[in-house]
Amino acid sequence: MTTEAKQEAQQAGPAAGVGQVLGGALQQQIAQALQPVLKELQQQMAQSMRQQMEQELEPVRQELHKQVDEALKPVQEELHKQIEQALEPMRQELQKQVDQVLQQEVEKAVSSLFR
Repeated sequence: MTTEAKQEAQQAGPAAGVGQVLGGALQQQIAQALQPVLKELQQQMAQSMRQQMEQELEPVRQELHKQVDEALKPVQEELHKQIEQALEPMRQELQKQVDQVLQQEVEKAVSSLFR
């Protein structure tokens, strides 16, 4: 190697080192500057995916609700029937009491007319 080549290599060595340090610092600053943008992009993508999944799942959800309602219908009807049967004796007893009170009031009104 000639002296001139050695001198150029020596001069390039420190300059190359400085360039690498500056390049690394620049890369770090770029990375820091991009972090909020990348985070926002990631959140937007996640939100978009959630919305897309919700839209695609909605017909399935509606079908499941329909099937559950259809499956529960006989149970609801049977329960309603049992409640009506359980309430019937109470209705009859209340009607009997109302009829008795009405009859007593009518008898009082009739007897007061003939006094």
